[in-house]
Amino acid sequence: MANKKASINIDGRVQYQHVTGFGGFSPSPTWSYWLGETEMNKLFGKADNQLGLNVLRLYIANNKSAWSAGVANAKNAKKNGAFIFASPWSPPASWKTNNSDSNGGELLESRYEDWAKFLNSYYEYMKEQGVEIDAVSIQNEPDWNAEYQSCIWTGEKLAKFLRNYGSLIKCKIIAPEAIHFTKDIHEAILNDEEACKQLDIVGGHFYGWDGSSYPLAAQKGKEVWMTEFLINERQQNNGQNINWKDDGFLFARSINDAMLANMSAWVHYSLKRYYGCLGDGNYGTTNNAITKRGYILSQYAKYVSGSTRIRHSLDDATGSLSSSAYLSQTGDSTIVMVLNPSGDTFTTTLSLPFNTLKGSMIVTSETLNAQKSDVAFDAETYQPEVSVAPYSVNTFIFTKNSARTDIPDNIEDENVVSIMTDGYDLYGASCIPAGWRAKFEDGIRKAGTYSLGPRIMGFSAEGLMQFAFYFRTGNSSDGYVSYGEENNYRLQLEPGKYTLHYSTIGWKGTPKVTANIQTTTGTNIASAVSTPEYFISANGSSARITQASDFALDFEITATDNYVLRWDIAKSSGGLNEALVGNVKLVRHDAGATLIQLPGLSSKNDVIGIYDIQGRSLPQIQNGINIIKYTDGTTTKVMK
Repeated sequence: MANKKASINIDGRVQYQHVTGFGGFSPSPTWSYWLGETEMNKLFGKADNQLGLNVLRLYIANNKSAWSAGVANAKNAKKNGAFIFASPWSPPASWKTNNSDSNGGELLESRYEDWAKFLNSYYEYMKEQGVEIDAVSIQNEPDWNAEYQSCIWTGEKLAKFLRNYGSLIKCKIIAPEAIHFTKDIHEAILNDEEACKQLDIVGGHFYGWDGSSYPLAAQKGKEVWMTEFLINERQQNNGQNINWKDDGFLFARSINDAMLANMSAWVHYSLKRYYGCLGDGNYGTTNNAITKRGYILSQYAKYVSGSTRIRHSLDDATGSLSSSAYLSQTGDSTIVMVLNPSGDTFTTTLSLPFNTLKGSMIVTSETLNAQKSDVAFDAETYQPEVSVAPYSVNTFIFTKNSARTDIPDNIEDENVVSIMTDGYDLYGASCIPAGWRAKFEDGIRKAGTYSLGPRIMGFSAEGLMQFAFYFRTGNSSDGYVSYGEENNYRLQLEPGKYTLHYSTIGWKGTPKVTANIQTTTGTNIASAVSTPEYFISANGSSARITQASDFALDFEITATDNYVLRWDIAKSSGGLNEALVGNVKLVRHDAGATLIQLPGLSSKNDVIGIYDIQGRSLPQIQNGINIIKYTDGTTTKVMK
């Protein structure tokens, strides 16, 4: 075993999803792995020898006489502050096209209203028993024609159901809980304005999940939850006892990957089973004893729940580690999760967004079970050094003692105004984002185009860029990527001094990239030629960009006009020249913006900027969410 070096840089200014919590499924009491009061206390209690889970999923039987089975566990979980939701596997057989509550079939449209009332009556029943559940699902795995209880729905039919009858359900609604987190099912709901109003949480299962995030859900103001994952194929296929080095990190990585994909909750399948948080006596587990999976999930549930994920970048030359970072609910602590599935020890430097004097670490390994210890320093530091042991899951928590005054690249200085930022993280991969263009041999590509050509590529959120714009050129045609040419996304700049910040990285090579500031008629205001120092050859959510070249183009605007940001790539003498650009940020170096008068918008009429939700400057209020910035530094969200 070797001692390796690693570092994690944490930026609390860039915030992602709120994290609601972690938990699992409580099955029917007729099943052998039913949970009693003792087990529920182990799972949802907050003491040192308890796991502190805070999300419980229940089963809604299609026979009302069976509903009493879940009351005790619901009460116990609610006593411990858990969020409770329930999922149905099938409506009553007589309400379906195949007259069966198993092997698929569809809900008759004539029964849509009855189904909404049925689900609401479950909520009302539980309330009468003294426990108010928080949400119900419309259907478990509507895209899976299972041999057990199931029912098939399309995204369009779920949207129709929600649009017409969702208001009859008096608690929150989770949908669609598709087996593969299938985008076309949940997008049918999100793109239906009235159906979307009835939906509270976008839920899905991880069987075949492609590792991507769901930016449309964020744009619609919906949390995304992973509501079921059963990871037990190795035991089922091989009949072997659970191996910590394989199973523990398969489990931990699936949770961490979900967090990096902007999910707000992670809900395991059965809480008690050899693959659950409590063992059942099979495959080397002890009946009712907490498993390694249980301790791992506890480290997220106890310390990450309620936090907000923030930007971080992991520098680990071996590529072994995985990580994620969070800001506590009170804003005075940073939580860092670090997974080490290797046999090496990593001396890891954390760069925190504040100075600290103390913290704590919680470790699960082959010999340790969520063991907590304190960490203290003789003097303030924002770069604590921690040791990450071999084959370990680690939670590091550091408390703010004072503010850092040397955080680099802080565009919030009083003489610097952010005009536009774009990390492409509200779009997802494989598309041309709104307001952008890309040109290659087959012409101009605009928003709405999905292809294997110029497009957004997605990478691991642990790297320097989670999303970057891939573009290219050949030996017969120029290639470029630009922002500001689209009529609805003009970039209006006023007189002043500006800097365009961006990062580049080559794709399979390091071609020259030229950044240009142009008028919409093509007149160049400024340009800079840059050659990326690094290149990458593997896209996908598991690929991590650990090195990129950062550039800054200074320029001055003398007349108010619409301008274009454009990156050109040098022609190739043979084959393709390919590159990525990301971390785009345009700032102005003087605060004297011309005031935009918008009477009636607010009591504060001194408006100095209008921005979309990506932080891009707009010439006027447009459809969707607008961010209005005033001279006193405050902002307001306005929906048009």
